[in-house]
Amino acid sequence: MRYDFALVSQLCREIGMIVRLHNDHRVEVDLGRDAILCFQNAEREEDCLIGFLGMPWHVHDNLMFADARGNYIELDYLDLLTGLKEGSVLVCEREVKGRTVDIWPVHSEYNDELKFLEEGERIIVRRATVEPA
Repeated sequence: MRYDFALVSQLCREIGMIVRLHNDHRVEVDLGRDAILCFQNAEREEDCLIGFLGMPWHVHDNLMFADARGNYIELDYLDLLTGLKEGSVLVCEREVKGRTVDIWPVHSEYNDELKFLEEGERIIVRRATVEPA
Protein backbone atom coordinates (compact mmCIF):
# COMPACT_ATOMS: atom_id res chain seq x y z
CA MET A 1 0.00 0.00 0.00
CA ARG A 2 1.40 3.42 -0.95
CA TYR A 3 0.90 6.25 1.53
CA ASP A 4 -0.37 9.64 0.41
CA PHE A 5 2.18 11.95 2.03
CA ALA A 6 0.24 15.11 1.18
CA LEU A 7 -2.82 13.65 2.93
CA VAL A 8 -0.74 12.55 5.95
CA SER A 9 0.80 16.03 6.20
CA GLN A 10 -2.56 17.79 5.87
CA LEU A 11 -4.24 15.58 8.49
CA CYS A 12 -1.34 15.98 10.92
CA ARG A 13 -1.42 19.76 10.61
CA GLU A 14 -5.22 19.76 11.14
CA ILE A 15 -5.04 17.66 14.30
CA GLY A 16 -1.95 19.31 15.77
CA MET A 17 0.72 16.71 15.12
CA ILE A 18 4.24 17.73 14.13
CA VAL A 19 5.00 16.33 10.67
CA ARG A 20 7.91 16.72 8.29
CA LEU A 21 8.66 15.36 4.86
CA HIS A 22 12.04 13.69 5.30
CA ASN A 23 12.50 13.01 1.58
CA ASP A 24 10.40 11.91 -1.40
CA HIS A 25 10.06 8.44 0.12
CA ARG A 26 9.40 9.12 3.82
CA VAL A 27 7.28 11.37 6.01
CA GLU A 28 7.88 11.54 9.78
CA VAL A 29 5.37 12.30 12.54
CA ASP A 30 6.81 13.35 15.90
CA LEU A 31 4.86 11.68 18.74
CA GLY A 32 7.10 13.13 21.47
CA ARG A 33 9.92 11.74 23.59
CA ASP A 34 11.95 10.54 20.58
CA ALA A 35 9.10 8.48 19.09
CA ILE A 36 9.10 9.30 15.37
CA LEU A 37 6.43 7.46 13.37
CA CYS A 38 7.53 7.03 9.75
CA PHE A 39 5.45 6.36 6.66
CA GLN A 40 7.76 5.09 3.95
CA ASN A 41 7.01 4.46 0.29
CA ALA A 42 9.23 2.14 -1.72
CA GLU A 43 9.62 1.22 -5.35
CA ARG A 44 7.60 -1.96 -4.85
CA GLU A 45 4.22 -1.40 -3.20
CA GLU A 46 4.62 -4.42 -0.91
CA ASP A 47 7.79 -2.83 0.54
CA CYS A 48 6.00 0.35 1.70
CA LEU A 49 5.80 0.43 5.49
CA ILE A 50 4.89 2.23 8.69
CA GLY A 51 7.38 2.02 11.55
CA PHE A 52 9.19 3.94 14.25
CA LEU A 53 12.52 5.51 13.34
CA GLY A 54 15.38 3.27 14.44
CA MET A 55 13.10 0.58 15.92
CA PRO A 56 12.35 -2.97 14.71
CA TRP A 57 8.53 -2.77 14.79
CA HIS A 58 6.86 -2.12 11.42
CA VAL A 59 3.79 -3.00 9.36
CA HIS A 60 3.10 -3.07 5.61
CA ASP A 61 -0.67 -2.60 5.40
CA ASN A 62 -3.52 -1.77 7.75
CA LEU A 63 -2.92 -2.24 11.46
CA MET A 64 -4.89 -4.85 13.39
CA PHE A 65 -5.14 -4.64 17.17
CA ALA A 66 -6.53 -7.63 19.09
CA ASP A 67 -7.27 -8.48 22.70
CA ALA A 68 -6.84 -11.80 24.52
CA ARG A 69 -10.45 -12.83 23.75
CA GLY A 70 -9.99 -12.49 19.98
CA ASN A 71 -11.82 -9.19 19.61
CA TYR A 72 -10.06 -6.88 17.19
CA ILE A 73 -10.13 -3.61 15.31
CA GLU A 74 -8.42 -2.79 12.03
CA LEU A 75 -7.19 0.75 11.27
CA ASP A 76 -5.79 2.24 8.09
CA TYR A 77 -2.90 4.68 8.27
CA LEU A 78 -5.12 7.77 8.55
CA ASP A 79 -7.23 6.14 11.30
CA LEU A 80 -3.94 5.40 13.09
CA LEU A 81 -3.11 9.11 13.15
CA THR A 82 -6.55 10.20 14.38
CA GLY A 83 -6.47 7.42 16.98
CA LEU A 84 -3.12 8.71 18.23
CA LYS A 85 -4.56 12.22 18.51
CA GLU A 86 -7.74 11.04 20.30
CA GLY A 87 -5.93 8.65 22.65
CA SER A 88 -7.56 5.43 21.44
CA VAL A 89 -4.16 4.47 20.03
CA LEU A 90 -1.23 4.87 22.42
CA VAL A 91 2.55 4.76 22.14
CA CYS A 92 4.08 1.69 23.79
CA GLU A 93 7.79 1.75 24.59
CA ARG A 94 9.86 -1.19 25.82
CA GLU A 95 12.93 -0.36 27.87
CA VAL A 96 15.74 -2.69 28.90
CA LYS A 97 18.36 -1.34 31.32
CA GLY A 98 17.06 2.20 30.78
CA ARG A 99 17.38 2.06 26.98
CA THR A 100 14.40 2.08 24.63
CA VAL A 101 14.65 -1.05 22.46
CA ASP A 102 11.27 -0.97 20.73
CA ILE A 103 8.32 1.34 20.15
CA TRP A 104 4.97 0.33 18.68
CA PRO A 105 1.36 1.50 18.70
CA VAL A 106 -1.11 -0.16 21.04
CA HIS A 107 -4.88 0.24 21.09
CA SER A 108 -6.45 1.34 24.38
CA GLU A 109 -9.21 -1.31 24.18
CA TYR A 110 -7.83 -4.06 21.96
CA ASN A 111 -4.52 -5.18 23.43
CA ASP A 112 -2.76 -7.82 25.48
CA GLU A 113 0.71 -6.26 25.46
CA LEU A 114 1.62 -6.64 29.12
CA LYS A 115 1.49 -10.42 29.24
CA PHE A 116 4.80 -10.51 27.36
CA LEU A 117 6.73 -8.44 29.92
CA GLU A 118 10.01 -10.11 30.93
CA GLU A 119 12.27 -9.69 33.96
CA GLY A 120 14.29 -6.48 33.70
CA GLU A 121 11.98 -4.88 31.16
CA ARG A 122 9.90 -1.80 31.59
CA ILE A 123 6.88 -1.01 29.44
CA ILE A 124 5.72 2.59 29.14
CA VAL A 125 2.32 3.22 27.59
CA ARG A 126 1.52 6.86 26.92
CA ARG A 127 -0.45 9.22 24.77
CA ALA A 128 1.22 10.78 21.76
CA THR A 129 2.39 14.33 22.31
CA VAL A 130 0.54 16.82 20.11
CA GLU A 131 0.67 20.57 19.79
CA PRO A 132 -1.91 22.53 21.78
CA ALA A 133 -5.04 23.37 19.79
